[in-house]
Amino acid sequence: MRSLPDLIRGPQATDTRLMRALPGWIAKGGAEGLLCAAGPDGLGVALKVQDAGYRALRPAIASCLARLGDELDRGFHRVPVRNSRGEDVGELVAQP
Repeated sequence: MRSLPDLIRGPQATDTRLMRALPGWIAKGGAEGLLCAAGPDGLGVALKVQDAGYRALRPAIASCLARLGDELDRGFHRVPVRNSRGEDVGELVAQP
């Protein structure tokens, strides 16, 4: 998983991006808005989005890991919400 993270769910998926951003971490997304990850020290994290969507996972994992001392880049903290025309109409941000 660590050597070829793009094969997990593609280059833009949250799990792939997390493995690229944090050395030693592994992650795998699942059905209905699930993300499980484990750090190099053996810490495990599981997140489930209540509405089963995936776009809230990035800000949620960024907030969770920041509380544990692992900082992710700005691309994790805010996710744009776009309308059917591709226009930005809002964003998802985790509450601190």
